[in-house]
Amino acid sequence: MDLRELRSFCAVAQYGSITKAAERLLLRQPAVTLHIQELERETGVTLLDRSKRPVQLTPAGIHLSELAKPLLKQIDSLPTETAAYAQQGKLTVAATPEMSRNVLVDGIVSYSESYPDTRLFVRGGPLPEVLRMVRDREADLAFVPINERFGDFNVETLFTNERVLVAPHGHPILDQPIDRLEQIAAWPLIVGGGGGTRDNPSHIEGKFNQIGLDYNIVMRLDSFDAIKRYVSKGMGISIMPRVVLEPDDEKNFSIVGLAHLLDIQRVGIITVRDTTLSGPAQRFVEILKKTIPPHISPQWP
Repeated sequence: MDLRELRSFCAVAQYGSITKAAERLLLRQPAVTLHIQELERETGVTLLDRSKRPVQLTPAGIHLSELAKPLLKQIDSLPTETAAYAQQGKLTVAATPEMSRNVLVDGIVSYSESYPDTRLFVRGGPLPEVLRMVRDREADLAFVPINERFGDFNVETLFTNERVLVAPHGHPILDQPIDRLEQIAAWPLIVGGGGGTRDNPSHIEGKFNQIGLDYNIVMRLDSFDAIKRYVSKGMGISIMPRVVLEPDDEKNFSIVGLAHLLDIQRVGIITVRDTTLSGPAQRFVEILKKTIPPHISPQWP
């Protein structure tokens, strides 16, 4: 028994005529007749009373028609239902703390409002853990700082992110242009964002070490929000990615761009290499691009 036989049978049941059923199905009449005969052979019962005009169903034919019609309706709806599920589906996004706390928020909120039927999950963690989530397919994609270690991932850069100096208002370091790392190393420094150990120094410590500068770390903190509070209270200066700044931060401390002194960081989306983004993931990336804050430098037209 195949779908062609069932379709022919249900069409005959609907129109009461093999000829009309053939026209509706764009088949030749002998083909529809053959389908009905094959179906009767497979079921072992007579399905049509051919002695009457229009053709009528036998009791067995009526029963089969009642079973087959909803079945064919469900089968015919498969493409639409599958496409609808692809529009909804499930999406898991992973991100490092500096990305999930600020830039990602507007994208997540906008996506949830635009696609309320998508089951959206957001997972955070340090970069090695986020990479593992994507590699093990626990996350569909990740929103992270990009570096040279990502050779086994697909990478799409969304924007560049300069590092900035944050200092208390009126701090002496602000009295002249900052054009040398020595000027930064001369003051008590707060490092953070999960960075900074003797074996794995923060970015600014690495730069100091490269040129042999002495420096004074007074705090190591995992929270950029905590660093901001300490800087605003005059406990030190800090270097952080511009992406973690809020529009009102300038009220609490001074901000100086350091693109001329420190490496520009790329930020973007990573996925498992040689895989295609699902429909929900593609739509998320498009929404994320539209919600990047205006002080960030996007990398698309």
